[in-house]
Amino acid sequence: MALKYLSKLVAKISGKVPLRVTLILPFIVQLFGVVGLIGYISVKNGQRAVNDVVSQLLKEQVIRVEQNLEAYLRVPHQVNQINSTIIRNG
Repeated sequence: MALKYLSKLVAKISGKVPLRVTLILPFIVQLFGVVGLIGYISVKNGQRAVNDVVSQLLKEQVIRVEQNLEAYLRVPHQVNQINSTIIRNG
């Protein structure tokens, strides 16, 4: 029943639509579909690339902070050792 109604509807609509529109419309739909898909894939790949770069930068920053913190905290320890040696030696 629904199939007959649908086929009558398509026949009624296709009788009113010019041949130029009937031939051009599927190509336009395909074109927009492909462009949309490529755009979506490009955005996702761009997001993935940005996330990778951010991850690498964060790792580098953590390494730099650790190195600077170690260097900063090493100095008081060395000063204490030097003072201890001086006190022991008189």
